[in-house]
Amino acid sequence: MYIPERGDIFHLAFDPAAGTEMKGGHYAIALSPRAYNRATGLVYACPISQGRAAAARSGGMISTLLGAGTATQGNVHCHRMKALDWKIRRAAFRETVPDYVIEDVLARIGAVLFD
Repeated sequence: MYIPERGDIFHLAFDPAAGTEMKGGHYAIALSPRAYNRATGLVYACPISQGRAAAARSGGMISTLLGAGTATQGNVHCHRMKALDWKIRRAAFRETVPDYVIEDVLARIGAVLFD
């Protein structure tokens, strides 16, 4: 069984969702380490989309996969970090991002949470 690891891109269903939360199937990037994910059954992750994210981009909360050398392209929505049940939502591995991508995502989130 696949257990997400920090820096993995995986696909899963974001439903159920409410309000402006992302809905349906999306790729996401894992933020939490595998040991935590295994122990809790949850993964902290940010969704990835091809959609517009002008407000988040202007607020510095988008990290792009453009030029990262990944098959998955789009924007990591750092402002939409979520704890997700990876087992129930059937997370499926896609690929792992270069270290600098996950470092950028974590720095953007850290700037909001710890500054």
